[in-house]
Amino acid sequence: MKTKNRLCEKIFSLCLILIASLFLNSCQDEFIEPENELSATLKNGTVQVEMTGMLPDGALYEIALPETWNVLPQRVLIVYAHGYVDPDQPIALPNDQIEGIPIKELILNNQPLPLGYATTSYRSNGLVVLDAIDDIKQLHSVIYAFFGQPTAEYLPPNALVLVGVSEGGLITVLTIEQNPDLFQAAIATCCPIGNFNNQLQYYGDAHVLFKYFFGPSFNDINLGSPKGVSKHTMEAWNDGSLTAALVEALQNDYLYNNGNNIRQFLACARIPVNMQEESPEDVIRSILEVLRFPVKATNDAIERLSGNPFNNKYPMREYQGSDNDRKLNLTVERVFRKTYDMAMANVNNYETTGFLTTPLLTMHTEFDHVSTYQHQIDYALKVQANSPFPELLVQFPVLGRYGHCAFTQEEVKQALDLLLAGMPL
Repeated sequence: MKTKNRLCEKIFSLCLILIASLFLNSCQDEFIEPENELSATLKNGTVQVEMTGMLPDGALYEIALPETWNVLPQRVLIVYAHGYVDPDQPIALPNDQIEGIPIKELILNNQPLPLGYATTSYRSNGLVVLDAIDDIKQLHSVIYAFFGQPTAEYLPPNALVLVGVSEGGLITVLTIEQNPDLFQAAIATCCPIGNFNNQLQYYGDAHVLFKYFFGPSFNDINLGSPKGVSKHTMEAWNDGSLTAALVEALQNDYLYNNGNNIRQFLACARIPVNMQEESPEDVIRSILEVLRFPVKATNDAIERLSGNPFNNKYPMREYQGSDNDRKLNLTVERVFRKTYDMAMANVNNYETTGFLTTPLLTMHTEFDHVSTYQHQIDYALKVQANSPFPELLVQFPVLGRYGHCAFTQEEVKQALDLLLAGMPL
């Protein structure tokens, strides 16, 4: 038992160093040496070594190191797993930001300990979770090859940390659950790790309920259905004509109906948006951020899951929170497809188990309208039930905060304090 406690202390100490370095070598897989380009560039007065290339299955990747990499007392490499990108967008390396600063820049210029950075575009966009896990593993092998070749100019990292946001957070947790030897610690933020099926139902409910309260068509553009969305509708979203029509409908509800339909929609769809505390502009923006997924992600999810995962018909889902729930439940669109069972069988591949043997810190805003805070609670219950080391999970809730992945750099330091408080030092 004492040996086990010492091991946990070492694991937690390493996790602490890594998470302290950013908010956010057990490399045993075979070398993958795709074509790449290595360059040294000057950015913000700091020389950064960068390598870009393509992974075997077509994903782009990038590895970047700070100038001081070889003399750092701890060489920590952050592997960044980005969030959801609409399936009709081109493949590209992520350029995500925190408070207006690119994550890559924050990592490379972190003080007092600069960090290494690696990322991948994944081989495709959309619901790419399962393929992305393989892409992360391929990137891991490329990192190993980059540092492991006999002529390597750069010392290998002391530790690799996988950091994921939103869909990337789900990718992160599934990766460390299924491949516990790849990374020494992980951070997953604002992600659907508690119950992925519930996340799919959440988007489908928003779809049918929005049509109930605001109508199925806007400027002759049909909003589609959880059964499928037309190419024309998705193109209208892309060119802004659909979003403009949706904004107009929501603004009119504020102007002429005191926001009554918005209030009912948010209550019935259980979307955590506060009309009393948030401005109409922020409420409308949040609703559009939720509707993006029913419009842009429905077809891709049906294709990848080999069936339609949304079912509010068998059993009949009862919606509550409207001015007339009886009328709502009698007339709202009901969806059940024969392919539902097949879809559910495939959804199981996206569900986390909570079997943790790698230190994991999760962060979530309490009123996240895209991936709800309930995932934080549900995943903690999974870990308590299934992990031999439940203490490896450290959770940092951002209470009272609205928004998806709406973190500040200061809250990263608070997360570190929370981790310290629970560590067996």
